[in-house]
Amino acid sequence: MAAKRLVARLREHDWLAAFIELVIVVVGILIALQVSNWNQDRVDRARADRYYARLHADLATDVSTTGEAIAFWAQVTKFGEQAMAYSEQGARVDGSNWKTLLAYYQASQIYPFELADTTFVEMRASGDLALIVDENLRKRLADYYRLTGNGMRSDILRHNPVYRMQIRGLTPWSVQQYIWEHCFRQGSGAQQILVECKAPLGEDEAAAILDTCRRDPTLLQNLRAWMSQVQVSSIIVSNVQGETHALIASVDAAHDGKPAAAAPPQ
Repeated sequence: MAAKRLVARLREHDWLAAFIELVIVVVGILIALQVSNWNQDRVDRARADRYYARLHADLATDVSTTGEAIAFWAQVTKFGEQAMAYSEQGARVDGSNWKTLLAYYQASQIYPFELADTTFVEMRASGDLALIVDENLRKRLADYYRLTGNGMRSDILRHNPVYRMQIRGLTPWSVQQYIWEHCFRQGSGAQQILVECKAPLGEDEAAAILDTCRRDPTLLQNLRAWMSQVQVSSIIVSNVQGETHALIASVDAAHDGKPAAAAPPQ
């Protein structure tokens, strides 16, 4: 309507009125643009709030996952040390051939480690990472989630030890079945629980299997290499725990509109 009046004023050479109509048109356009921007900002803030809440939930899951992984690897390391003690010195676990054989087998267990990166991956794929206004926080999140992508740390955490295949080739299938049924439990999610269990075979039978393990020319060195990788993995994931707690604080601060917390020293 204002545009039609402006055209009419120009045809009439009513320059003052035309100027006033032009100002009205321009102001109307600017107000419409500002309202549109306000609406878009409101929508973006709402989307960002949902993403911040989801990132917090993912990171909280990572705190639990890293704790479970570290505890599990501590168990595996203990079994590995017991198996190495027998290979190197002939020392049996509590004087039991069965417990020593079980230690060899449980030392081969792995814990698939992954971060809960669903929200970050979705944001990256949809181009929504810009909703995280703090550029430094975006970079820290990208570095954090690279752990389950490519890079040296992620390579170390991809466990497929030679020892695992080797000890399972030396352990009779009936013994392996018993271990899975009675000496192992699957918890919630990726959680694995190694439990004590009674012997399914006599001490003489267990001794014969142990003798085969001890005489294998490469089993001990592969066990040592695997234990070293577990140790490094535990160090990496312990550091990740610190990063996770710091990121939770930073994400929460960004959600509340506060400056992001500083990254922990490396």
